[in-house]
Amino acid sequence: MVKYYKHNKIIKVLTIIGSFAGFLYCLYQISSTTQITSWNEIFGFGRFVRNLIGMIIAALTLLVSFKPDDPLPWHWLLLLAFSVLLLFFSYLMGGILVLIGGVLGLIDDI
Repeated sequence: MVKYYKHNKIIKVLTIIGSFAGFLYCLYQISSTTQITSWNEIFGFGRFVRNLIGMIIAALTLLVSFKPDDPLPWHWLLLLAFSVLLLFFSYLMGGILVLIGGVLGLIDDI
């Protein structure tokens, strides 16, 4: 059963814009890797893995907002968790938008 908040449309729009921005940012970061300039990039793969994890988290956040309660629940606590993960692994502004959506869901739930 889908939980409807008082500001459900605003929360959904903020979540979609934030996760889409995070997904596009990670895709841009992966595509801008043109050449290997140091040994750290050969053996580290840190930037690629971080952006790949960020893309997966952004895709899961998009899936939650487009299909609520089908794979994952539409809940403010899940939005807060995804926003923190987007802040660390993806685009800062995208994570902040999802965080604002999660806080709006928290305020509506109280």
